[in-house]
Amino acid sequence: MSSIPAGNKFLADDDDVNDENAPVKPERNLLAAVLARAICDAFGTAHCERHIVRSARQWLFGVLDPSIEFSFAWVATHLDLDPVALQKSLRGYERRPADIQSRLTLLR
Repeated sequence: MSSIPAGNKFLADDDDVNDENAPVKPERNLLAAVLARAICDAFGTAHCERHIVRSARQWLFGVLDPSIEFSFAWVATHLDLDPVALQKSLRGYERRPADIQSRLTLLR
């Protein structure tokens, strides 16, 4: 029987769930790409339509409910990130957008 909570089955494999040497999972890469794209859309300097920026910020700063699949909190949790801390950090960038620009190059 697996020790993974039912809500975390998305990234789970049978034996290598907690194995630090486990191979990279494509599902994890996909979730990381979703999060990176939202951050780039919300804070990037590239010209984006306003509705894209608005949608990205709504997703990033919405209500934190990890039980809703593919919500910001759900994605962060599946990436082993604390959604509250990550959201707080991103709010700091919202107040100081220049601070995030050098970090965004790491996501591209």
